[in-house]
This record gives sequence, structure tokens and C-alpha cells, in this order.
Amino acid sequence: MKKITSMILSIGLGSALVLAGCGSNKSNEVSDGVNKMLDTTEQLSKAIDSGDQAKVKEVGPKLEDQWKVFEDEVKKDNKDLYGKVEKYLDPTIAGSEAPTLDKKALGTLNDQLTEALKELADKTK
Repeated sequence: MKKITSMILSIGLGSALVLAGCGSNKSNEVSDGVNKMLDTTEQLSKAIDSGDQAKVKEVGPKLEDQWKVFEDEVKKDNKDLYGKVEKYLDPTIAGSEAPTLDKKALGTLNDQLTEALKELADKTK
């Protein structure tokens, strides 16, 4: 009887550790994703400031691919910040793909997106 009880406790403890690890992977995924996006918004900011339209067109669309990796997790856990990121993400990407570079408008959008991402980074620490 003692062996069965010990075995059940061992399995239960092992399962709890595995499940706890699964939850932290999602948090790491969001944190890593936000950091990648912040790096990209920094690159985009430099390209905007220098007026390098080719670089803007190259860097801007990367934001969408980076966001797709973890956006569902954010949508589930942080609805308000999800909405805030989306509010600035789509126009930033669209502005980066525009035929002519509007440095002021795109710079403002990128700054607002960066602030939303920083808020998300703080919330997911």
C-alpha cells in the first residue's frame, strides 16, 4: 500500500512540475516575442529617421510575422494591451509599405507601437 501511495504522489508531483513548465513557456514566448518586436521597432525608427525607404520597406513588414507567433497568447491574457498593440501595429506596417515615406506620420505610429510593446513587456515580466 505504501508503494502505491508513493507512486501516486510521485506521478502527481511530476505532472505538476511538467504543467508548471508548460505555463512558463508561454510567458517566455510572449516575452521573447515582445523583445524581438522592440528590436524591430528600433531598427524601423532608425530607418525612418535616416529616410531610408528601402530599409523601412524591409523592416516594417517583419513586425507582422513576429506578432503572429504570440498574439493569441496576448489576446487571451491581456485583451486591453492586445487592442493597443493592434491599434498601432497595422497602420505602422501599412505606412512602411506605402509608396512614399511619410517620416512624421510613420515615426509617430512607430513610437506609439513601441510604447504599447513596452507596456506589454512590463506586464509580462
